[in-house]
Formats: sequence, C-alpha cells, structure tokens
Amino acid sequence: MSKRVFVSYSHKDEQLKEDFFEHLAPLKRNGQIDVWHDRDINAGNDWKEKIDENLENADIIILLISSSFLASDYCYSIEMKRAIERKQDGKAEIILVILRPCHWQILEFSRYQGLPKDGVPIINWDNPDEGWLDVVNGISTTIEDMSLVPVESKPILINADIKLSNIAMNWLDDTEVVLTHRKVSRIKLSDVFVLPDIELQPDKKQDTVDIKSSKLIVNKPKKYLIYGEEQQGKTTLLKYAYKEFSIKENIPIYLNAEDIKTKELDTLLKSAIDEQYVNLDYEEIDDNKVVLLIDNIDSIGIRDRFRDKLLEDANSRFKYIIQTCESSYSFILSESTLFDNYDVVKLLGLGHLKREEMSLNWISLGQVETISEEKLYSECQEVKAKLNTIIKKNIVPPKPLYVLMLLQFFEANLNLDLEMTSYGHCYQQLIYQSLEKAKIKNENFDAYLNILTELSWVMYKSNGHLNKNAMEKFFKEYKEEYILNLSIEDVLKVLLEVSILLETETGYLFKYPYIYYFFVGKKIAESYSTSEDVRLSVKELLKTLHREDSANILIFISHHTKDRWILDEINTVLSSLFKGQRVATLEKDQIAFMKGFVEKIPDLVIEQREIQKERDDYNKRLDDLERKANNEDDIESLEILADINQTFKGMEVAGQLIRNRHSSLKKRELFDLAEKGAQSGLRFLEYFFEISEVAKTEVIKLIGDLLSDNPELTDDEVEENAKQAYLKLSYGVINGVLRKIGTSIGSKEALQIYKQLDETHETSAFVLIRQAIELHYNKGINTEEIEKAAKFLNDNRVCLQILKEMVIQHVYMFPLQFKEKQKIAHILGLPIKNQQLMERKQRARLEKVKR
Repeated sequence: MSKRVFVSYSHKDEQLKEDFFEHLAPLKRNGQIDVWHDRDINAGNDWKEKIDENLENADIIILLISSSFLASDYCYSIEMKRAIERKQDGKAEIILVILRPCHWQILEFSRYQGLPKDGVPIINWDNPDEGWLDVVNGISTTIEDMSLVPVESKPILINADIKLSNIAMNWLDDTEVVLTHRKVSRIKLSDVFVLPDIELQPDKKQDTVDIKSSKLIVNKPKKYLIYGEEQQGKTTLLKYAYKEFSIKENIPIYLNAEDIKTKELDTLLKSAIDEQYVNLDYEEIDDNKVVLLIDNIDSIGIRDRFRDKLLEDANSRFKYIIQTCESSYSFILSESTLFDNYDVVKLLGLGHLKREEMSLNWISLGQVETISEEKLYSECQEVKAKLNTIIKKNIVPPKPLYVLMLLQFFEANLNLDLEMTSYGHCYQQLIYQSLEKAKIKNENFDAYLNILTELSWVMYKSNGHLNKNAMEKFFKEYKEEYILNLSIEDVLKVLLEVSILLETETGYLFKYPYIYYFFVGKKIAESYSTSEDVRLSVKELLKTLHREDSANILIFISHHTKDRWILDEINTVLSSLFKGQRVATLEKDQIAFMKGFVEKIPDLVIEQREIQKERDDYNKRLDDLERKANNEDDIESLEILADINQTFKGMEVAGQLIRNRHSSLKKRELFDLAEKGAQSGLRFLEYFFEISEVAKTEVIKLIGDLLSDNPELTDDEVEENAKQAYLKLSYGVINGVLRKIGTSIGSKEALQIYKQLDETHETSAFVLIRQAIELHYNKGINTEEIEKAAKFLNDNRVCLQILKEMVIQHVYMFPLQFKEKQKIAHILGLPIKNQQLMERKQRARLEKVKR
C-alpha cells in the first residue's frame, strides 16, 4: 500500500522542490508513495482546507528546510507544528530535507531524521544529484520501516479464563513520552526499561545505607511506600510490578491517585477491575491475591480525613500494597500512623551501571539479533561517555526520562558533525523542552529566556536563592528595564509547574543546577565586555575553580560565547596551579624508587573474561565511589586540598572546552588547552613526589604502627610490609593521576592533538597520557601505537607496567578477535590464559546450533 506524503516548503524554494520531485519519480512509479503539495490545489478550492485535509491524512510529512522555510509563519508555525503533533500521536513520520544552509539545529524539530547524510545542505553538495539520491534512499528506508507489522504483545493470562484487558496491556507498554529511533517505528516500554535501585531506610542500629534492586518489591511482597522526585520513574516501576505480579498469578490493581475523587474503596476497585481485566468479577476476588498499587498518593483529590479513611480501609483489607509519592511528601510521614507497617524506600536515579544497561537497550533497538559485539560495545562506550559528561553530580539529575531524552537527542544528531552536538546544546534542548511542555507561545518564548537569564544573575549574586520580597523586587526592576506583556503571577506559575524554579518556605531557587549554571553562563557571556561587575565575578569563579558550581558555570560560559577571553582565562589558571613545580616526566630516574616494588608485582596475564560482567563490575565501582563521595564531608576549605581539587576541575574544564568546541577552535588553541591541562596534573604529580619523599619515613612508620598489632608478623615483616604499602600507594597515585588526566582532557574528536602533544614532549608521562586517551575514547585498539609506546617505555619498568594494565583493562571491557589479542600479548610480553580453548568451545557450540 502506497504511503501518502505531504511536502511542506517555501515557494522561494520552488526550483529545489521540482528537483526533489524528479528524484522521487521512481518511488511514485513503483507505487510506494503518493505525493501531495500545495501546487496540487485547483482554482476555486479552499486552499487552507485542502492543505489541512492532506496534512491530516499524510503518513509521511517532509519538510524542505531553508532560511525561507524558517521565516515563513505558515510553514513553521502551522504546517510544521501540526506535523510534530501528528508525529507525537504516532500517526505520521517526519523527515527533514535540508535544502540550504540555515540555523535549523536549535529548533524543536531537529530531533527528527535529517537528510541528506551528515546534514549537508543539498546546494553544498559537489554533485547535487548525489545528495538527492541519498535523500530518496533515506525516504525508502523510512517506508520499509513503516511497512513492518509491529509484533503485538501477547495477552497476560492470570489463569485459563482471566486475562488483562487491552487497555491494561497498552498501558504497560506505553512509554508515556514520544520516543523516536531510526531502527524501529514504535518503542515499547519493555524495549528500554531497566530496573532502578532503591535505598532502604537504615535501621536505628545501622549506620550504612542499604542499596537494593527494586526487584525486591516483587520478590518480597509486603507493604511498601516508594518516594522519589517527579519523573524519577515511580509509575514505570509500578508498571513493572504490575506485570510481574500478573505473571505470578496475583491480581494487581492500579489506582492513579489523581483520579481518586471518593473515599469509597469498593467503588474505586470495581471501576479499576472492570477497566483492567477481562472475565474478572469484583465480588469474587481473593483479597490475599490482590496487590494494590496506588500511584502519587500526595495527589489524592479528596479532603485529608476522607483520604486517611480510604488508606485505612486499604491497609486493613490487603496485605500487599505498594504506594508512591513525591520526595517532599515523605518528610511528613512521621506525622501519620498510616504507614507504620510499611517499608519506606527511596527510588534512586540511574547510576553508571543502569545507564549502561539503558544505552545497550537503546543501541540494540531493531538490531538485537544482528548487531556485532564490537559495534555494540564501541557505540555504547561513545554514548555512555556523553551521558556521563552531561549527567554529572549536581548537574542534570540521572532520571530515566532525562537519560532517554538524551539518548534520543544523540540518535537524532548521530551523523551531524555540527556544534549542535556539543554538550551545551544538550542542556539547551532539555530546557527548551521544559518550556515547550508549558505550551508557551512563540512570541513569549524569548521573554521567558531573558527572564531566566536575568533572574539567574540576581540569584547568583544572592548565593543562588531569592526570598519572596527579593523576587517581587526583581520583577519590578525587570519591568522597568524590559517590556513584559505577561503577568508576574503567570510567569512564576509556569516556571514552577515545569520544574525550572522551586518554591521553598524561604523563597525561590532553580530546581536543577544545570538550568541555573546554563543561564548564569549565558548572562556572563553576554555581558562580559560591557560590565565590570561581571568581569570581577569571572575572576572570583576562576579563583574558586575547585568548587563544583564555579567549574560548571565556566563550562557553560564557553557554550554561550566563542570569544577568546574565556580560553585565555582558563589557560592562565591552569598555568598557575602548582606553579613552583616542574612538570613530572616519569622517566626511570625520577621513579627509580618504585623499581623494586614493580618487580615484585605478579606477572600479568590476559585471561578469558566475560565482557559484560567486567563492564558491570567497573560501573558498580563507579557507583559506589559516587555514593561515597556524596556522603563525605566537604573538605574544600583546606588550602592544599583546594589546590588539588582545582587542578582536577581545571583539567575537566579544559576537556569540556575541547569536546564542545573541537570544530570551532583552531588546532593551536586546542593544543594549548590540552597541554596546559595535562601539565597542571603532572605538576601536581611532581609535588606529590616531593612531599612523599619528605614524609616517606613518617608514612612508613605510621603504616608500620598500624600493622604491628598483627601478632603473626615479625618486626622485619612489619617494616617490609609498611614499605610495600607505601610503594603501592605511590604507584596507585601515579597510575590514577595519569588516567585522570586522560579522561579529563581527552576527546574522541581531537585524537590528533594528543598525538601532537606526545610527539612534542616525548616523555614517558605524555606517552602514557596519550595511550590512556586513545584507549578510553577510541573505538578500536591501535596495536601499532601500543607497540611504539612499549618500545619507548621498554627500560622504564614502572611506566611499562602501567601501560600493560591500561591495555589489559581495555581487552576485558571490549570484544577483540583472538589474533588481535595474540598481537597485543606478543607486543607486551603477556601470556594468554585459556583463550584458544574457550574460543574453540564457542565455535563448537555455534557449529552444533547450525547443524
């Protein structure tokens, strides 16, 4: 059956439209498409009615993008807006065809498929016919994907007679947000869902926090109250529980608290069962098999005493109940006895382990059976690196919805080598989507952005918070300086509803730090050249670079401006850190004290390990480290710790600039940033060597004192173990700092810069930094470069050992062919344990399956 295609374009692009239609001719002749555009309107027809009719009936809507299209109110505000609505309703596909260069990447439709490849406009192709061919091939692929019949979910049976209704089945698979992917036409919740972790409330006797998989609520059914922020995934977790309990032949019943308008439990349950089940009579249900799921109990729309009566009735009748609420509601639990018999748990965001799981699910969509391990893990590493940069501590909350939105954003811009793919634009997209959610009119959009920019600056000058009087004063002064055709009450209401601002007992603040940092950075970037106050604030930010907020505001400034001053300021700070120290080279004479220790390290072996398990273990360690860091006291006030922290933060800022601006900065500027960042870390390492040498005797004595309590050790053994512990500490610092430099300043797009750094300095330290970056950011493993590095480090036992550990970790985390492992093993002088035997067994199993 042919697909109905609606083409939206500006009449100023008439000739390009005609060229497009010529190239569509084979698809039309083949009966794959039936094309309509406004030139098909006959004289005397109501042109608007005809356009609306064909737009509403189209299966595919093609937008021919140019500056003229963007400037056309009808094309942009009417046809494009309606196209997006139909796409979001799952009734049509959208394809963008880029005709002429224009700034389309910042607009809301940029998330959809863009043709031709890499977003190169048709008129910029050396041979436009090749560009048009790529467009037509892309349209053909879309048609093929749309022709695939989606596999319907099998109905879940409670027993031979009772099953879930279609309404319940559709609800269980509904992602509740519009998600698009190039490989599948419809994304189900089960395609992308990952089980989040929960934090159990510690017992009075217990000091440590207990983290468990949320599978606990299904495996150990009882009464649970789960709390978390909005969009944290509470409803999605209830869907998972609903499906799992159904499979176990329980009777889950879901109630959305927002729909509860009566205290009569029987009335609510009967209505829910009629909607959610087939062949289930309310009067015959066994209460012992029921699992009652009440979502968002803080939104129950009846008076408190009636709400309490409803919950009391539920508590006395059912032994299995799971309720959810917002984090703020959990603070008043102590005032009520309704939850005395409940296990209260906190729903956690997606850590490293869960983000990787969701990334693997996303990458596998539509190709789970065909994608190779090499491609799966290399793409996962690239996506995960972007996610980890954006969803950092105190920046963007690691909520499932945010992770999915970012994955979709990466997907939409997969082949675009544009500034649009920089991380600043990811944050911008999240902010714009929040404002779009509030249905702000186009003519008011700019006003909201300006209000947020000016408000963020006033809050910044007031330590990130404004009381209610100060907020009134802000708007009064704002209206004196800018035109504002909106009421202050309406503006505040919108910003609170979309979770941009948060109202507390004492006033207002930005709810999420990334929004606050984004707009403060915007204000500074726009006002630096004209405001002395702003320039002084930048000096203060640079002085306090060790603080999370200062470092992040500086990163956002670099997103909002391309002026040279920000690079100069960052380079100046990096050069000043540990200024009195030399740059550590890690040549063998500098670390000769480590030689004996390294010689005692057992020989390394490349073992056969399960890649996913290694990656899971690695991600779990990262999650544990982050949770520990979140619970530690702030020790930034100590001067030396602040200097160390400032060094690491400075390297991260330099790396962010390199990653965000790799296309717009000159090579020399990128080189300077990378060099200054790496050298600041190496100067810290030199400082560590100096203080370690001075304090060596005391450190060894301290370790010896700690070991002396062990009666099994002689005095000589205590002394020897203390020395080894000291050397192990030193080795760990060297290894850790080198890897930290690599991950901080590294970028997949700027690998040639690190090669230049290595060749310029020719020291063991820079050889290892380059390899750390290559192994962390490059998709494959470059055996030729590893061989060069091994030869350079051949007589430096400590650095050669570090290189071996870096390479072995990469081998365990990414699939490699046996021949590649053999070559690596030969270069580094490492044996391979049981590798051939394991691979022979795998091949034998495959052959058996084929037969």
